[in-house]
Amino acid sequence: MKAMLFYPSLIIMFGFLSFSTQAQERSWIDLAVHNFGAPINTMWAEGELSFADDGTMVYCSARQDMAVAPGDPKDLYLASFNEETGSWDTPINMGIPINAAPATDVHPLRAGDDREPWITADGNTIYFRSDRLASDGNAIDLFVTNRVNGAWTEPELLPYPISTDEGNEHCPAILQDGVTLCFASMRAGGYGGSDIYCSQKDEGGNWTDPINQGPNINTAAEEFHFTQDTDGMVYFTSTRPGGFGGRDIYGAMQMGPNSWDTSFNLGPTVNTSAEDMCPALPPGADSFSWFSSRSDNNLGSFDIYWTKKANIENQ
Repeated sequence: MKAMLFYPSLIIMFGFLSFSTQAQERSWIDLAVHNFGAPINTMWAEGELSFADDGTMVYCSARQDMAVAPGDPKDLYLASFNEETGSWDTPINMGIPINAAPATDVHPLRAGDDREPWITADGNTIYFRSDRLASDGNAIDLFVTNRVNGAWTEPELLPYPISTDEGNEHCPAILQDGVTLCFASMRAGGYGGSDIYCSQKDEGGNWTDPINQGPNINTAAEEFHFTQDTDGMVYFTSTRPGGFGGRDIYGAMQMGPNSWDTSFNLGPTVNTSAEDMCPALPPGADSFSWFSSRSDNNLGSFDIYWTKKANIENQ
């Protein structure tokens, strides 16, 4: 299947306008997994993405034709869908200082790797991971930038107890309550590998001790990248046994603060024998996005895809 060209509206593109309830059969558009296509996906690897409520997308790419420096592993990009042309406008590299240039002369781990962005619903705050402060024993940390008067601020480190010297924190995300920050960490005391933790700010504006999200989410394998839907369902990536490939996407319904129902695999439409990971939810109610190394309909090593949420199993 060729990469899909999108319809003349972002709303129609992601299926926010539902098909007639009188239809006897679902169309191939409903059933298919769609590649975002150019200019978002390239011959290089595209990765983690998230959306503001207005449809603005922030994502990361290893593309070298627009990198802030030669050999930069990943940069953050902003993209907007153009309703007049029916396609995505050329993405914009967020530039320095949001994307750090390699600084291996300062420390060999500072490769200029900026990825896993999470944009808040209002489009004014982006959390992401970076190796810009890497040191011996601490490869990556979490950072935040805010849009003030139309410009993005110098990224600030999310301090302890969010970023630590032991945990290599990554994959930040805000839950639907707008105040709970969740992220992955390999800090001591978890179930194994990378676990998902959540924290909120106290009355003084300081982050509270992160809470491990427990055995219905975390296992002895790797878990990361929480993304919550408006109905309380959270989606995340795991390498636990029993999936379709090395990394699969799972779901779990929230039962209360830091409490989740038993998680389930999203099934073979989303998950394949390749690497499928890092879910994202476009504005609206019925579409689901992620990135994958799946071999079908692929423009590069990793591409960004979307499908209808109706194709997710065991909800």
